[in-house]
Amino acid sequence: MKIKRFLAKNMREAIRLVREEQGPDAVILSNRRIDGGVEVVAAVDYDAALMQQAQRVMAPAEAPAPVVAPVAAPQPAPRRAAAQAAAATVAAAPAPRPAPALPQPVAPELQQLRREIGGVRRMMEQQYASLMWKDMREQQPERMGALRALANIGIDPELTRSILEELPAKADGERARFLPLGLLSRRIPVAKNDFILDGGIFALVGPTGVGKTTTIAKLAARYAERHGVRDIALVTTDHYRVGAQEQLFTYGRLLGVPVHTAANAEELARTLFKLSDRKLVLVDTAGLSPRDRQLQAQFAELHSSRSPMRVLLTLSASQQAGDLEEIVRRFKPAKPEGLILTKLDEATRIGGALSTAIRHRLPIGYIADGQRVPEDLHLSRADQLVLRAMQLTRQNPALPQDGTLALQYGVLNAGS
Repeated sequence: MKIKRFLAKNMREAIRLVREEQGPDAVILSNRRIDGGVEVVAAVDYDAALMQQAQRVMAPAEAPAPVVAPVAAPQPAPRRAAAQAAAATVAAAPAPRPAPALPQPVAPELQQLRREIGGVRRMMEQQYASLMWKDMREQQPERMGALRALANIGIDPELTRSILEELPAKADGERARFLPLGLLSRRIPVAKNDFILDGGIFALVGPTGVGKTTTIAKLAARYAERHGVRDIALVTTDHYRVGAQEQLFTYGRLLGVPVHTAANAEELARTLFKLSDRKLVLVDTAGLSPRDRQLQAQFAELHSSRSPMRVLLTLSASQQAGDLEEIVRRFKPAKPEGLILTKLDEATRIGGALSTAIRHRLPIGYIADGQRVPEDLHLSRADQLVLRAMQLTRQNPALPQDGTLALQYGVLNAGS
């Protein structure tokens, strides 16, 4: 390792001197202001581990400073013993710790250097990604086709990578076209049966505007088609939104089922106890923002009831993948056991919703793609979800750019 000190008028001039003499691989070890300019210490062939080891070896051992007491006149024995005890106490007292040093402000020139290094790194990542993309396009056209198809659906890059890793090295055109979709289908968690027909107490939670109230009406109508309306009851805890309860009461009148209200945990517990003879009870909760402070109170209200309650998280398939990820994370304390995907008729891509369900292992129970009750509610099937995703890409063509795919693919391979 070669270390050298540089003196210059300013930081920019010092960095230029370092680059000219030691090259672009030089590392700045320290910098400080001096009279008339700055001092920079730089090194080439820098080994951080070796430097730290050398500092530990060369650091002098710290020893407590001796306590020097003034020479005193002869004293009687009691006074002498007291003085000795006081001296021993002073000697045993720990030395005061020095105050922590305040962080020094970073010079603007050094900040500029860091930005330049960051720009060089991004440029290298892009170049590496382009090389990886070119290699795949020439050597592995099947993998490139699979990557394009999955990216066009909107599948998460990490999930795309795991699917690509399962593809065989060689495959004929037909198999290479459909195998990635089959591997995606195998990963999508779905409900094993039409569980709403088995009855129980279900609470639908989710953010504002995802269609929980309409979905509850569809679930009730689905059950009524098989078992009739006598054993159905609806409950609303939504006392936040204007007109929210009226909407559920309207559905109740149309279906011919009773609707009850509960303003707090105690009322909800009493209501569910009175409805214990009903085979299906559907609870409509208030739609809240994922960052709303009332969320925790809502979850506590649901889980305070002694009646066994199953929570279903309602998500809009038209939302962005990042928004869906935050919603699932924020609503996780509600302990949802599955998902209901709504508004598929408004979505242009559903890969984000599918990726979220796969990542969090939340089975998709039902999907909704319209306002009709109950015609627009369907039991979810993995193969049908993949087929629906492909249909949406054909209806709304928006092929991702090669540069975007190259960067994603290159970064994924760099991290593998």
